[in-house]
Amino acid sequence: MIDVTHPYFDVNLSWLSNNYRLLLEANDESVPVRERLRFLSLYANQTEEFFRVRITTLMALAEVTSDIRAKLNIFPDSLLEHVNETLENQLHEFHEILAGSILPALYEHGVHLYFDEQFAEEHIPFLRNFFLNKLFRYLQPIFLDGRRNSKLVFFENRQLYLVVRLRRSDFFQEDLYATVNVPEEPFGRFLELPETDGRKHVAFLEDVIRQNLSLLFPGYEVLESYTLRAERDTELVIEDEYQVQISQRILKQLDKRNFVLPSLFFYEAGMPEDMRSALFNKAGIPMNEFHQRGSYLHMQDLSDFPSFGKKLDYPIQRALQNPEFEDHVSVFETIQRADQLLHLPYNSYEPIVRFFSEAATDPFVREIHVSLYKISPNSFILNSLISAARNGKRVTTYVELNSKMDAHENLQWSRSMRDAGVKIVLSVPGLKVHAKMALVKRKLQKGWERYAFLSTGGFYKLTSREIVDHALLTSDRELTNEVELLFGYLSTQDEPKKYKYLPFNNLMVTQFNLQKKLVDLIDREIANCNAGLRSFITIKVNQLQDHILIDKLYQAGQAGVPVHVIISESCSLIAGLPSLSDNITVSRHMDRYIENTRIFQFGNRGNDEIYLSSCDWTYRNLHRRIDVCFPILDENVKGQVRQVLRNYFNDNQKSVRLDLYQNNLRITDDSRIKVRAQEANYKMVERLEKGGVSR
Repeated sequence: MIDVTHPYFDVNLSWLSNNYRLLLEANDESVPVRERLRFLSLYANQTEEFFRVRITTLMALAEVTSDIRAKLNIFPDSLLEHVNETLENQLHEFHEILAGSILPALYEHGVHLYFDEQFAEEHIPFLRNFFLNKLFRYLQPIFLDGRRNSKLVFFENRQLYLVVRLRRSDFFQEDLYATVNVPEEPFGRFLELPETDGRKHVAFLEDVIRQNLSLLFPGYEVLESYTLRAERDTELVIEDEYQVQISQRILKQLDKRNFVLPSLFFYEAGMPEDMRSALFNKAGIPMNEFHQRGSYLHMQDLSDFPSFGKKLDYPIQRALQNPEFEDHVSVFETIQRADQLLHLPYNSYEPIVRFFSEAATDPFVREIHVSLYKISPNSFILNSLISAARNGKRVTTYVELNSKMDAHENLQWSRSMRDAGVKIVLSVPGLKVHAKMALVKRKLQKGWERYAFLSTGGFYKLTSREIVDHALLTSDRELTNEVELLFGYLSTQDEPKKYKYLPFNNLMVTQFNLQKKLVDLIDREIANCNAGLRSFITIKVNQLQDHILIDKLYQAGQAGVPVHVIISESCSLIAGLPSLSDNITVSRHMDRYIENTRIFQFGNRGNDEIYLSSCDWTYRNLHRRIDVCFPILDENVKGQVRQVLRNYFNDNQKSVRLDLYQNNLRITDDSRIKVRAQEANYKMVERLEKGGVSR
């Protein structure tokens, strides 16, 4: 039953609903078979993150007092039971899709993956030779024996291990246990075996080790082995989800109870209880930190399954050129002529590369400011910024250290930039710069010119062919002035409350005016609807969780404003509730490219306003980060975004409708023309390339 006094879908269950959407795509036989493996990989990755973040947080909330739980309307014990049941069902379906559908489809294409089966005799000599001559030197077998201080055995984070039960063959004694690492470097998770009868063969690396354990433990009888994997980087998201007063109370209570973030140990299905007891007694792993998985662990690696021909993948889509950048020598000249919007991954990323490389060498450029959210050490932009600084330009970067890098990598890129003269401003707790933006200032005889890059996604050229984003390049005076104002604030590293009156009239900036402006825009649609004027709201985000904005959307729906929400991840808004949200529809979109765009459209009496943003509607984004929402002012560009939204709205191939219980319901209207949004958006960009931009 839905609690009408608290009409919000639970974030944890919504996350699992989105995970299940990945399974639907993996089970779709119209999707190329290797791409189906990629969707299983995405599911495995999302599920692991769910354990690392959500399960840990629920365990923590179970420790706080009942009054706090009641105020948050969260009951961790029953929710954990529901979550675990849902996860168990999904993992079972994961295995059914892989073993019962995808592996047979691979076999039909001449590819055989050894999966829970014995190796054929003709492959055993190859496996033995590979084990002895290549793999053996990377293995670290360790006995779990108290006499050898095995309590000091450390299972490295996210490293795969085999736990082996052994018995001495020369005399009787109790069984022994040992661990063996599965070294994915330098081999990867999958090993290609010799072809037989025209068929390709692939094996998991851990199965290669299992096959040859007797060579690793001479003099022992190998009785059985199971995989184990540790996840130590568990997180609490209390401060990112709840208001300051509540989160402080929760954290204070957890501190009083000496709550320690647990490690998680995932083990292969079938591992007997006495083996887990041995790991508890001999390696000190608490029994409540064990979590069972399927026949194989860390299935994120399915994304690295070897390629065996184009038929197993989506057809390659050529990166399309923006014709405006082809006609002019200078990127700045093109942007000065009119705003330019790049539709990634359909458009080529090269104009963005040129934007920074030209800024590094243009004699009129004086300053470059850029926010780099979790920069990669091999990012193309680093070279441009270093060149710019060495060429005498004033370069300032606003960076959040990438926690996925080790300290050496973070130190390496930051030292290179500082040595070149780049000023680095690091994010501080509670003030992470999530906005994807840059500003270039040119000093000409006639005065200053400013050019801004504003995007829904980051500066990731290597992933720009995998993720759907929009990037705006503009010289609009009002927008660029406000971008400079925001960069000026960021350099202070002060709390936003000290700068509440910064005059952002075009930009919406989190912790300053974004939530209030969104509320005002929704209120305007309600007023227009009540006056009989054209009104509607279309929201496309990754996550929709903020209760204040959800309540406003409920009010709009109750007033008669048509509200359509397009999400790609979790959604706490419940569509279709009688008298509350029956004028609101929610659809979830998923296709070959990962959706990352945030688009907000408001009807405004027929003169619609459109905004792009890097901000999801979550507490974390709205109150713990600096995110930006920016208007689309150019009419030509606005027309492109309208078409993009129409394609998502009309998609009946890769969109599902969410019902009252967040079930992913396929659209089954066969009378409509088939529309696939990502395909339609690619064709739109293709038409722009062929015909140029008419103004």
